[in-house]
Amino acid sequence: MESPPERAPHFRRLEHMYHSAPINQTIPCCMSASEGRAEVHLKVSRDYWHSAHAMHGSMYFKGLDDAAFFAANSVVENVFVLTAKFEVELVGAVTCEAIKAIGHLDRREGRKVWAHSELFNDQDELVARGKGLFIVSDIQLAS
Repeated sequence: MESPPERAPHFRRLEHMYHSAPINQTIPCCMSASEGRAEVHLKVSRDYWHSAHAMHGSMYFKGLDDAAFFAANSVVENVFVLTAKFEVELVGAVTCEAIKAIGHLDRREGRKVWAHSELFNDQDELVARGKGLFIVSDIQLAS
């Protein structure tokens, strides 16, 4: 989906919001947004692994939810969307230290926005899928 040039400032604001969030100061990450799409890159050192020597499920969720969330928020200009429901399907163990999640808008109906995402390891192999329902809130996006 091609992003209209006049919407670019909205996408840059979403990226700034992501990069300035306190949680994202503790996990090396970056996000890019465009119309109906978001891509999240996370560095997941062994500090984020469980005792079976693979990445903890909370990190799968973070990557998948972040990507789907920002794909959903890419089509909502002035307010936050909130994750109302999010489902994760794990399809492979992550034993690398870099992952990528790609989120895509599915549809919007009024205040409800549906989006899905896929998580890939550093070999570009699919390791998880996620899908969610996001609700358009009254919380203003601020600078």
